[in-house]
Amino acid sequence: MRPRTRLLACGSAAAAIAGAVLALRGGDSAPPPGPVPPPRPPQVTRYAADDVVLPAPGEVPDTPRDLRLLPSPGRLVVSWTGSVRATGYQVNWAIGGQRSGGRLVTTEDTQLDGLTDGQKYLVEVRAVDAFGQVSTPASATGVPGPGDPAWRTGLTGLLDDFPDDSSLRADTVGSSWHLSGYRGCVDLGARASTEIGLPIDLGCGADEAVLRARRPMTLTSSTSDPMLGRVAVLTDAAGPGGRLTLDLVPGPADRVGPDSALPAGTIRGELDDGGARVLPGGSFVAAPGPRGAGALHLVELTVSATGVTLSQDGRVVASSSVVPTWRDAWVLIGVRGPEGRRVRIHLASAGFTGPPGPVPQVVETPVSLATRQVLDPDAIAPSAGIVRRPLTTALSARLIVTMAVSPGMEVSSTRIQLGTYSLPARPAVLSDGVVTVIADVPRALLGANGPDPLTPLVVRAAGAGPGALVQESYLELVPAPDGSPRTTTQPARTDRQRPTTDALPTATLTLGDSAGHPAETPTEGRLVITVTISGVTAQWDTGALEPVAGFQLWLDGRMVAALPTGGTAGGRYAIPVTATPGDHSAEIRVFGTATGRGSTLTQFAVR
Repeated sequence: MRPRTRLLACGSAAAAIAGAVLALRGGDSAPPPGPVPPPRPPQVTRYAADDVVLPAPGEVPDTPRDLRLLPSPGRLVVSWTGSVRATGYQVNWAIGGQRSGGRLVTTEDTQLDGLTDGQKYLVEVRAVDAFGQVSTPASATGVPGPGDPAWRTGLTGLLDDFPDDSSLRADTVGSSWHLSGYRGCVDLGARASTEIGLPIDLGCGADEAVLRARRPMTLTSSTSDPMLGRVAVLTDAAGPGGRLTLDLVPGPADRVGPDSALPAGTIRGELDDGGARVLPGGSFVAAPGPRGAGALHLVELTVSATGVTLSQDGRVVASSSVVPTWRDAWVLIGVRGPEGRRVRIHLASAGFTGPPGPVPQVVETPVSLATRQVLDPDAIAPSAGIVRRPLTTALSARLIVTMAVSPGMEVSSTRIQLGTYSLPARPAVLSDGVVTVIADVPRALLGANGPDPLTPLVVRAAGAGPGALVQESYLELVPAPDGSPRTTTQPARTDRQRPTTDALPTATLTLGDSAGHPAETPTEGRLVITVTISGVTAQWDTGALEPVAGFQLWLDGRMVAALPTGGTAGGRYAIPVTATPGDHSAEIRVFGTATGRGSTLTQFAVR
């Protein structure tokens, strides 16, 4: 029987293993868990039940090395080389001898916002271990300001610093970008005065937002410069657990992927916790530097006559010898946060080289299909459609659908049924993974006259199976000069603010055999309960963490251990246990130094 875990707060981390021995009585009726902690967590006092030996601190962690400060207007990005035995870092900054701020982080990279340009700041970084012990500080000075703007040179095809969200407004003629994302899961939030860049809220825990430039990037050649084209993005999207993709696609697709099913001719640069890659045919060049939650980094995808390179902060981290055969490609920027957590991602700047081209004078309105399932040509369609209102003042219109392709599906046979019309839907670019298809709306359906509503609205393709599902659908309209079609704003704009309270690191609990190897169903005798406290994903809320004052271990409704951790950012603690057959429960209660608290409850059986 697998352990059943009810997770109120979860995570993953590193460092500090210690042990204790505890006997569990199996088969008894367990009392309910202990009382809910009060709103303000009590001070965690060291406690051990009979036969429990609590772990003790080891050596103090080493001092961080290679402290670097990268200036930009109103901010400093601080990074360093990590320390042995460290599970987090205290970062403090001062101006003129007066402390200006401080924070606790888990990554070796953080961004200090709201600073004054031209002022010299002293920054100190100390390593923190699993028991709150701190190292001596590493220190450096930095001055916020313009930084090095050289990367902006040559971005003549498009350069957007996102002073507001107007360049993404799909209900306004002349917007620069189409933003693709599941409705209700990808939104544009309200930007605080200290936030830099376009705030994209990913609210469903497994979301990806993709920006497509409405005009393509055109490669250019020069006898004095081997570079043919370059895409540059300044973003925090590739922070812990996140991912950034830069795609060059030889067709106006809204989404492509996965990596194993990219359309022919597509070039992808990818950056995540696993490293950096260029597809197809890419090779590793160098490990990317650290990327903390909320810290902006410059990522560039460069095409030359000899291949493609991917760079982070001016340093090449991956490359490929592939040389494109196309001259024009559409730029897609994909951003994704960590699995299972609501996060906010920022795009501070994005652009590409090449000659500037005209921006399509279109607006968009999302439409809901009668079913997300792509139907077989002869399948019965649900009787649901759309009203004609958006078409009444349009000069022309196109239905654009992005869908996942199922095995054996004939993408080239795709048609969109709109009422009594069956419209051929051509692929923006052929793919066996995700494909965007485009269908022209007949002129007979434009203007004031015509059937209303248009029922049904479905997508059909020969060989479509259960995996052929629509991900996005909308009308792209060219409005008449004397009026714009009524549209629904997409993406949604909310008044949601970025959290202002530092999140508490979260806990997970795993079971292992006597040697500590994972064991889903332990056997009678010795087993190891490992508590892992981590702030890696929690740090996305504000870029900082509430320190952990300590945690309690409750077994079968009884507190058996309490361990102060001195304001740590996390740690790993292993407790050997002697268990008898039966059902058991284990709960970890984590307490912050302020008001935070979290709990993880696991139920398991011993054979």
